[in-house]
Amino acid sequence: MIKDVIKKLRKKNKISQEELADKLYVSRALVAKWELGKRYPSGQMLEEIAKVFNVDVDYLIGRNDPRIEAGNELSECVPGEEGEDDGGDDVTVTLLARKISEFLRTLPEEDRKIFMRRYYYYDDPETISRNFKISIDEIRVKLTEIRLRLRNYFEKEGL
Repeated sequence: MIKDVIKKLRKKNKISQEELADKLYVSRALVAKWELGKRYPSGQMLEEIAKVFNVDVDYLIGRNDPRIEAGNELSECVPGEEGEDDGGDDVTVTLLARKISEFLRTLPEEDRKIFMRRYYYYDDPETISRNFKISIDEIRVKLTEIRLRLRNYFEKEGL
């Protein structure tokens, strides 16, 4: 999460919250809120923070974070994504969680476990491959097929 990345970079560079705040022309309290996860820097501020630490904005926001990677994969299945106006805004997180649980009960045990390792525990495909003793290519195919089945399940359920 960005709060952890900012704090890690600040400590690695031996910069206090006060010093970082001065470099960014913001208050120390705001830097503290970022590091506590109570506030999130604006897009422009992310660019400024990235300049201070000489990193990419992608690094700051965790685009290489396995949780974000897994979330992006799963988002192709979730109603209302990709800018569609399909009523996805009306679908609550609780309903989606319940429907995903129902869907998981329809899967063979191994597929269910693979899904959970990727999208609940955020294991990368390489780790899943090792743990299940299945080739990485087979894991990737299985995950793609499961996501397609989930998308079809949501459509069948009218979501």
